Amino acid sequence: MKTSRCSKIYDAVVRRISNLGLPANAKVLDAPCGDGEVAILLAQAGFEVSGVDIVDELTDEARVALGERFRVADLTAKLPWPDASFDLVVSIEGIEHLENAFAFVREMHRLCRPGGIFILSTPNTISIRSRVRFIGSGFYLSDPRPCDEAGPHPLHHIGLKTFSELRYILHTSGFQILHVESTHVKPISYAYALLAPWMWLYTLIAFRKERNPNQRARNKEIRRAQASRALLFGENIMVVSRRK
Repeated sequence: MKTSRCSKIYDAVVRRISNLGLPANAKVLDAPCGDGEVAILLAQAGFEVSGVDIVDELTDEARVALGERFRVADLTAKLPWPDASFDLVVSIEGIEHLENAFAFVREMHRLCRPGGIFILSTPNTISIRSRVRFIGSGFYLSDPRPCDEAGPHPLHHIGLKTFSELRYILHTSGFQILHVESTHVKPISYAYALLAPWMWLYTLIAFRKERNPNQRARNKEIRRAQASRALLFGENIMVVSRRK
């Protein structure tokens, strides 16, 4: 059974997809697809859904929904589909588990048709609450303890990224970010709101030494995003981008 947290993330992603205006028979890749919960929802919406993961944990219902369009594969290597195979690529809570985020995003770019959409969700490491946790312990809110190095596991958060790192990976891999939003917010996060003005000012001062005018403009966009409700308070962020 999926947890309440996963339900909120899945629901947010499916709502966003429903607003994209894709045709009912659009081709969608879910990578990694986990137990197939989202693949089921997308198949029910009329999309032709394919799924891939490093292990096979599909539920029986998901196995029916995906059929022969499911693959077990290394997500940082070339996947078994031709170039530009999909109108939409979805990656829900997956990139933080991968050793090579750049290789993964470049492969998603290869599989996404020109003008196609890539939706990525991942833990929000730069929420105020997460930053406070990091100051105190050296660990982000989404992964508050060290990974068990004696028992490596695919679900370990070995690749957590900040928003600016995700933006860099996406933009240098051929995507253009369209929207950044949170999947959900826990009410406790608003208790940290008094720190927001200080963080905004600190970031402004930290960026002041940039002399490249083009990068200064990009830094302004990053600063604006980091000061948004989604990134200040969201538990998980959802980045919607388009293949250039």
